[in-house]
Amino acid sequence: MSTPASPAPLPPASTTTVRAVLLDADGVLQLIGTPWHQALTEAAGPEFCEALLREEVCALEGRESLMEVLTRLVRRLHLSPTPEELATLWWQATPDPVARDLVTRLRQAGYLTVLATNQQRERMEWMRTHLHYDGLCDLDAYSCTLGVAKPDPRYFTTVLERAGVAAHEALFVDDNAENIASAASLGIHTLHHRADAGGEVLWAGVSQELQRSQRAAGED
Repeated sequence: MSTPASPAPLPPASTTTVRAVLLDADGVLQLIGTPWHQALTEAAGPEFCEALLREEVCALEGRESLMEVLTRLVRRLHLSPTPEELATLWWQATPDPVARDLVTRLRQAGYLTVLATNQQRERMEWMRTHLHYDGLCDLDAYSCTLGVAKPDPRYFTTVLERAGVAAHEALFVDDNAENIASAASLGIHTLHHRADAGGEVLWAGVSQELQRSQRAAGED
């Protein structure tokens, strides 16, 4: 898919109250296909899905590896798939070219772009190596390198500090309602993007939020 023939306009950063745009990866910048809960359940059952989602925070925060989590769950739950077989679930994602072009256009318009994503170290390296994320955004904020993961408010305060912007100067885009609520509670502008809705929907939503910010700046 190429960039829309007539993409929604992106107002220059100098005309809005927003200075930085924080973008999630899975479901936003890249398409994941099968919903994550469904994929985990189909791979090893509902008990595995629930346990993984409950216990993966240590890996998302870089305190444990993904393989350590999977190995522990396979042994404890007596699962048939091996940790290596289950790990292949994480090596799946398709970059959305329209979403990537949006990032480029945002940078050209003067916005600081931030890759704001929860990832284990193994998947971070896979994304960097196979999906070529290095250099896409101005700032990479992988949870495993920050030591804290969304929706913990500390994730957002850490990212804001590194980006050098105040909460009201940031727009956060994510497909997870809990993450959106956490960011909004800090005063960050938010856009709840429907998972895998695609780059054109993302572009339109970001444009709408930035134009709203532009109008607010004009009223000050």
